[in-house]
Amino acid sequence: MPETGKKTPIKLALFDLDGTLTKERSAWEYIHRRLGVWEGQAEKYQEAFLKGEISYEKFCQLDAAIWKGMAVSQIEKILQEIPLQDGVDDLLAYLRSKRVKLGIISSGLSLLANYLKKKYGIEYAVANELEIVAGHLTGGIKIHVYYDRKKEWVEEAMRNFLVRPEEIMAVGDSHGDIDMLRMVGLPIAFNSSSKTLAGIARISVESADLRDLIPHLKCFFE
Repeated sequence: MPETGKKTPIKLALFDLDGTLTKERSAWEYIHRRLGVWEGQAEKYQEAFLKGEISYEKFCQLDAAIWKGMAVSQIEKILQEIPLQDGVDDLLAYLRSKRVKLGIISSGLSLLANYLKKKYGIEYAVANELEIVAGHLTGGIKIHVYYDRKKEWVEEAMRNFLVRPEEIMAVGDSHGDIDMLRMVGLPIAFNSSSKTLAGIARISVESADLRDLIPHLKCFFE
């Protein structure tokens, strides 16, 4: 049920990307599967990382190296095939109508984050950047957002937009969003795969439609 009572107005909304704004939980995995390099190759790197056998940096480097030499336009085309969550247009339009600034903090790919930034007029987006030379991928990557260290980017967004933690809402779906949600006044779990994340959220919604967040938000703008 929507919360009631006097609330601090929300001025900034920060979103995880993969699994939150999109239906796919990993843009990385989606690309690998589309290219036929997931099973027996990229899948092994993920397993090694999850077992603690390789670092996050090494995991990202191995993943990015698989696509070396590909045209960036091909990767962009694949990323733009990823289906967005139902209701994303309406939710972002609702927040925009309340003069809320919008941001994306993702350990996914900047090619997708920047595409959505342009599509929706989002003010702030940070994600991991594939290295590109002459329109092709070099196989390298610049890691800006570690999967479990989004806090530093929340702090940067606070400085950029001159807002306090209690004036921020953040929406995430997985373990990697925990420190982001802990930073803000209105933490929201959307289809959470993490019990810890759901436990710290003030609002937790299981739904196939982001519009279902709107009734929970209305009291913050009254």
